[in-house]
Amino acid sequence: MVRRVDGAISLDPAGRAQGRGAYVHPSDDCVRKARRTGALSRALRTRLDAAGTARLMEDLTEYLKEKV
Repeated sequence: MVRRVDGAISLDPAGRAQGRGAYVHPSDDCVRKARRTGALSRALRTRLDAAGTARLMEDLTEYLKEKV
């Protein structure tokens, strides 16, 4: 995941996008745990609300469907 210069947070499967990155295992449980413990917010150096987390989860779900 990456927090881009404009502040938007998105998936970055290739790990090449510019901005502040965070490595998270691509599973719902890992993303939820990272948010619940505050690890994702610390890594990205930003606040991540429930709506932002839900959007990331949807993006992750779509990404995983494409991989199969």
